Amino acid sequence: MKKTVTTLGLTLMLSSAAYATNITTLLNALEKRPENRLDMLAIQKSALGEQAIGDKLLPSATLNVGYEIYNSPNGMVPVPPNELIGMVKNNPAVPQPFAKQIMHEGASFTWPIFIKSIFTLKEKARFLNLAAREKQKLSLIQREAVVVGSVAQLRYLEALKMALRAKKRSILQTMVSTKLKVKEGRVPESALFVLSSHINDLDISLNNIDQNINLLASKIETLTGVHLTHSVPLHLKHNVKRGEIFALKPLNARVEASKKGLKAADEAYLPSVVTKGSYNFSQGDAYNNGNRLHEGFGSAGIYLTMPIFDHSKTTASEEAKVAYLQEKTEYEKTRHTLTVQASQLTREISLLKRSVTLAKKSVSDQKKLLKIAKVSFANGNITEEEYLRYEDALANARANLYSFQAKEWQDIAQLAVIYGNDMKRIVK
Repeated sequence: MKKTVTTLGLTLMLSSAAYATNITTLLNALEKRPENRLDMLAIQKSALGEQAIGDKLLPSATLNVGYEIYNSPNGMVPVPPNELIGMVKNNPAVPQPFAKQIMHEGASFTWPIFIKSIFTLKEKARFLNLAAREKQKLSLIQREAVVVGSVAQLRYLEALKMALRAKKRSILQTMVSTKLKVKEGRVPESALFVLSSHINDLDISLNNIDQNINLLASKIETLTGVHLTHSVPLHLKHNVKRGEIFALKPLNARVEASKKGLKAADEAYLPSVVTKGSYNFSQGDAYNNGNRLHEGFGSAGIYLTMPIFDHSKTTASEEAKVAYLQEKTEYEKTRHTLTVQASQLTREISLLKRSVTLAKKSVSDQKKLLKIAKVSFANGNITEEEYLRYEDALANARANLYSFQAKEWQDIAQLAVIYGNDMKRIVK
């Protein structure tokens, strides 16, 4: 008795654990998966790309230390001619700033004041960051749609499996009465072979279904990290909210980014203004009397530069134009495809709803016909082959019903992706 209670308790615990997972749990799990983390890292990377371009407009400073050896005396600092004449006249009393070994210490800075193309490239990077963020949202919704579609297909296979098992049980019941008829000599023994062959075909079909169920369960586990031993219920909470085609947003952002890239390539011909400065402190032994010298020299200036001829900039401009046209053409092609697909899915969902209604009626009718066929076969009014056709008709009617229901869910999921609807809002 104690063992029975323990076994029953364990069974209830396992059953409770099996049904603890629902579609919302599966969809929530997607946000914690590596695929979503990779998309988030792509957003961070694109944000750093924008920051890196902005950094080019900030001042930069460097320190430097060097030691140089020359085979003849070299100037430590620039010396004006008048000062140099005085040094030469008083030679060797005045150490002259020339030496064969010189130690340099210094610093320099550069500050771009105006480079128009950098401002434009920063705008391009901002659009690329927007594209990455929109792509992350779209990718998550796409994975949600795959999970919902896979669960719907899994439910279809499980329902089909139940239908085939019901058919098998029905034929097995018929075999019991057929065996009695064979024993009594009322029907030939071949009738049992026909029924047995049908059961064998059903077992093959059931095994194939189990293989497909295993593949779908693995697919769902790959996406969510959750292992399902059976499907989870699907209920429509809200219809898909239609509006602008959300799936175009990442492409639109890339088109705008490529447009800024084209503009930046043309702006490379504009003048740029840069401030530069440096200070250098030199130490060495004067070549004329060996006295130690410490000399400093600094400079600062503002520079205007304008490219007059640089064919590489022309090539870069043409490349940017081609890149822009590629992104624009891809956007237009995808917009047309998704617009047509959205219309097709909307019509198909409406048709599938009607198909589901008709299929339910067909299942109901085939159940009644099979019941009549069983009685007719038992009374010898119809042949075995005719009876089995009724079994097949009911199984096919059930398969059609489950197939229409699965297809409807898959279409709803695809439509949700196009319009950017979070599946957690639609399904429960």
